Amino acid sequence: MTVRRRFLLTPSFARLIRRERGGLRHVEGFFPEQRDRSAWIRLEENRGLLILKTVGADGETEDQCEIPAGHAHALLDVCAGEVDYTRTAVPIGEGHALVDELTRPRALHLVTVEFASDGEARGFHPLEWFGPEVTADRRYTNQSIALKGLDAVAEIPLSDAALDSLIDTLDGHVPAQAPMVASRPKAKQVPVTRAKAQTDGGAVKVNLDDIEAAMMREMENTLRKGKPE
Repeated sequence: MTVRRRFLLTPSFARLIRRERGGLRHVEGFFPEQRDRSAWIRLEENRGLLILKTVGADGETEDQCEIPAGHAHALLDVCAGEVDYTRTAVPIGEGHALVDELTRPRALHLVTVEFASDGEARGFHPLEWFGPEVTADRRYTNQSIALKGLDAVAEIPLSDAALDSLIDTLDGHVPAQAPMVASRPKAKQVPVTRAKAQTDGGAVKVNLDDIEAAMMREMENTLRKGKPE
């Protein structure tokens, strides 16, 4: 299980990070949310992912399988809402801070840190350049932003201490922290583009049972291809 903490970020810091480190464009399309399950498509450059999150007695479980990019494009066109953002992975110790610059459906800048457990997440001390934490505010999840939108966000004040902290981070000087998930970028961090197909604007109806079944088929195909002849 991956535990995430999320923070707002001042736009000028996000632009500085992208200028220094580049970024990868992501498009996520979400199907209508259900009480115990949600599903979405993620397109990372030319890599398509089908993701299913379920909520059970042991908490949230997130499964994903890779799908052809053409399938991902087709599914994005029937999603109920999308977010479009550039993600930059900034090394912090053994893990990364994931800096997201959202451009659609509205401009927003966020930084996310991933952990392997709740205890490790609680032991993390936010860096000085992070803005206010919004982990517990569901309005700032990509799903909520895609499906419900988001009102105006308060301006985040700048400080010399925050700027010094960001420069130290980009130079590789980060205070010791709780263990983090050692996530790595899947491709070279450069912005990419995607032409969005037009839809007829009709109502979207998706059965998440069909999405789950499709995920199982893709996983079975992947496992079958990996077996020796």
